[in-house]
Amino acid sequence: MPEPTLATLHAVGNPALLAEPLLGLLASRDCPGRILLDTLELVPPWVRDGRVILSGFHSPLKQQVLRSVLRRNGCVVKILARGMEEYHPPEQERAPLTNGTLLVVTAYPDGIHRTTRETALARNRLVLALASELVIPYAAPESGLASLLTEWGNLSGTTAAPGGKSAITRL
Repeated sequence: MPEPTLATLHAVGNPALLAEPLLGLLASRDCPGRILLDTLELVPPWVRDGRVILSGFHSPLKQQVLRSVLRRNGCVVKILARGMEEYHPPEQERAPLTNGTLLVVTAYPDGIHRTTRETALARNRLVLALASELVIPYAAPESGLASLLTEWGNLSGTTAAPGGKSAITRL
């Protein structure tokens, strides 16, 4: 399967959000609970400062961040790792889609129905490409995310993880 390109983006919601500086959020699926709690403490200032949060919102940490941002009427760009055809907005996303605080984007055609390791990594590459700043609370050693970050090299503009630890785990 070829890598998606920006020319193939499909979206629903407010496309003007892509013109804003985007705060990319990436984290490994298996994230320690303390890091999840510390990351959630960052959400109120992000929303208060008008930051637009960009992520796939697939892992438990990122799902919690999504719920917290949407509850506070913050702005979100959610990137799917599959086609838009079977995207049915959950209840929490319906009002934000209508009121312009949410954009759901995919680089995959409708025939891609499942999120796989490959499509998730490609989605995370899109987050890296679109983000003007990154927050990476946790990258598990030897995870797909850690490999992707190594592939991308030195990421200037990366915000340190909660607790002052490096945002990127270097292997």
